Amino acid sequence: MTRISLLLFALLFSMVAFAQVTESDSLLADLESDTTAKQAKLLPDKMLLTQRIFWGEKGVFRKMHIAPELTPENRAKELKVRRTMFKIHQAVGILTAAGMLAQGFLGAKLYRAGGDDYTRIKKAHEATALGINIAYGTTALMAFTAPPAMLNRKGISNAKVHKYLSYIHLTGMITTNVLAHKISDNFKLKPYHRAAAYTTFGAYFAAMAVLKFEF
Repeated sequence: MTRISLLLFALLFSMVAFAQVTESDSLLADLESDTTAKQAKLLPDKMLLTQRIFWGEKGVFRKMHIAPELTPENRAKELKVRRTMFKIHQAVGILTAAGMLAQGFLGAKLYRAGGDDYTRIKKAHEATALGINIAYGTTALMAFTAPPAMLNRKGISNAKVHKYLSYIHLTGMITTNVLAHKISDNFKLKPYHRAAAYTTFGAYFAAMAVLKFEF
């Protein structure tokens, strides 16, 4: 079982690393071209709600003078901030994926354990869950609060599918954590907790793997 887990981790790590590099290219390749292009608009028409709240023309960061006024030069600086935030996003994303795989291994052992083994594995499972939640939260924070790109690509792309899948694994993460706290009072929730965890991992893995393909 341990050997299989190591093989799965090696496969996951290689795919995630390649996918995250592809993601960086897909999401950030517009930096050089956009900063040199002469555009009338300095902000895209469509932004994430969080980006509009923080980085919009009347966003919180601009009102608090954390972000400078909108000029071509300052937008170029913001895009560099975006690049840094996405580098953090991809690095912590790899750690999160590794933690999810480890958590799945511990969870499978926990379902079969008993006595002292159950207590020991449960503690490891809870500690891993805490680490995953912190890493996942950091990854999401970097993605949802990064400065917006200069352009919105029309049609379906790997980056958009990646974003849509993120809504699924975000919902799964919330569901998994809620059910985890309720299991001690109702053990009948175990199958639902496991299903939510597997769905979350599947969506998370798919979100990274889809970036391996350009469309």
